[in-house]
Amino acid sequence: MMFFQETVVKGLLPVLLAGHVVLAAIDGHCPPLGAVLPAPTSPSTNQAVQSAVATINTVFQATTSALNTTAISLSVKSIHENTPLLDLHYTPPSLNTSGTTSVDAQTIYRVGSISKIFPVLALLTQKSVRLDDPITKYVPELLQLKGETGDEVNDITTVQWDHVTLGALASHMSGISSDLVNDLASYPIDWTQFGLPVLGDESKTGCAGIFGLPSCNRTEFFRDFGKRHPVFAPFSPNAVYSNVASSILGFAVEAITNMTYDAFIHQSILAPLGMTNTTISNPPSNNAWGFIPTGNTWWGDSLGYEDMAGGFYSNTVDLLALGSGILQHQLLDAVTTRKWMKPVTSTSSTGLLLGGPWEILRSDNVTKDQRLVEFYTKSGNVDAWNNILVLVPDYDLVLTLLTAGGESSSNLVEAALTQVVRALLPAVEDAGKAEAAASFAGTYNDAATNSSVTLAADADDHAPGLAVTSWVANGLDILANYGSLASGGSSASDVAVSVRLYPTGLKAGSSAAWRAVFDVGTPAQLAEKDASTFWAKSSCHTWANMDRFVYGFRSMDEFIFDVNDDGTARGLGLRAFQVNLERES
Repeated sequence: MMFFQETVVKGLLPVLLAGHVVLAAIDGHCPPLGAVLPAPTSPSTNQAVQSAVATINTVFQATTSALNTTAISLSVKSIHENTPLLDLHYTPPSLNTSGTTSVDAQTIYRVGSISKIFPVLALLTQKSVRLDDPITKYVPELLQLKGETGDEVNDITTVQWDHVTLGALASHMSGISSDLVNDLASYPIDWTQFGLPVLGDESKTGCAGIFGLPSCNRTEFFRDFGKRHPVFAPFSPNAVYSNVASSILGFAVEAITNMTYDAFIHQSILAPLGMTNTTISNPPSNNAWGFIPTGNTWWGDSLGYEDMAGGFYSNTVDLLALGSGILQHQLLDAVTTRKWMKPVTSTSSTGLLLGGPWEILRSDNVTKDQRLVEFYTKSGNVDAWNNILVLVPDYDLVLTLLTAGGESSSNLVEAALTQVVRALLPAVEDAGKAEAAASFAGTYNDAATNSSVTLAADADDHAPGLAVTSWVANGLDILANYGSLASGGSSASDVAVSVRLYPTGLKAGSSAAWRAVFDVGTPAQLAEKDASTFWAKSSCHTWANMDRFVYGFRSMDEFIFDVNDDGTARGLGLRAFQVNLERES
């Protein structure tokens, strides 16, 4: 799996070339996962971005003109700029006048399960808490939940709570059931007409927070949740979405902090991020700021303990602040944030991974370089409100889309998100390439050692990263002699190689570390190789091939830029070759 089917040269070359044989991005390039260039710091000034924004604005106006009862608020912001790139709002002609009659950035929506970000983030702020801790360490009452009355207590009827961790609850890997609120038996409908049996009161929660029922409290949760069977064992291959999981995490927050959940969230998250219009359980006192759909009865309704999972109210201003605060490490340090924003498990969809509580969308068809881009999202759906918060770490972007009304649906949100991403991401990619060209492209020289490197970030070059168009070190043409270098010094036949640089994020003082990736083979050769295996992108093994060319403890793929205060490069160090180059003006 890790080698060419036909050896290119003898010696080390097959090992070092392993994995560079798939169209992982345009023309077969296989960049590292993550940002391939620094995120643009001034995307709003880029002409391509301005054109994309204008296009989205036009499409937004055309789309919303057909909506009669549904409000939409769409905002997109770069964390490097104060003003959003997009800030679009639609007020439908038919609305409930008990709420706002003019939708804007301050308009309050119910955000549903976007609420699930908060208990996880709250726990991560606690240095003594680990997501691998068992939930019973903080909520020992769960051990008393022993299954439905009359059932034998076993693995089918009873959750093995000692095996359920905080992280399992956060990422829907606990195997526990979804919730109690959606139990049909509690709703005032004759379910026997649908073939269901008559039930006694002991089989009904008697609470929900909707349909005229009172909300459920913590006592009622512990009274009833043990009657629900687990769906899977903890950490089974398949995740199971659970609202209750977030509520249990909320119970843990209260136990750890010795504060009410509401109070701690306000103190540790909302206040530090300036989220003054975000509330839990109840909307802000001034309903005039809220969008209340016509005929809606859910506004102001509390779901009781499940408010921790889906009861928040917010607006685009606050949600942009939340996303920006996460990406800018305002509440968590950089390492903790990076660890948090990683997949925990896969799903049946190859385009969807799960984090805690992220729904991570993966796409290789939205940028010009056709590489894999991850979108860290959390959707929220409650009655007539359908929403999504999106973080795009590769480009330092935050997107929030809030909708409510009779025409609102998850399909509407997905369609709108797709249109925005497809229009905006290639333009932001162009903006990043333009800024990288100004900051890093050009020729770097050192006449004393006969060494030089030329880097390019041309607008018409859609490949990822910075292209190394020439590379001479101590008089040797590295690109022309790549085969001999890779084979351990023996003579080698010519091989097609493309070298591109990618940022690592490692910085120290005026130094910034980048790494080179050697993509070997023509596009046709790469496509042929990729077609020979039964799994997708089988030969894209950059993760295993980086840092393999080493000489005197120094990697040949390590490039160290010497940068000015404004981030522009003035020099370049080739560590393995022990030469330092100056950038030509």
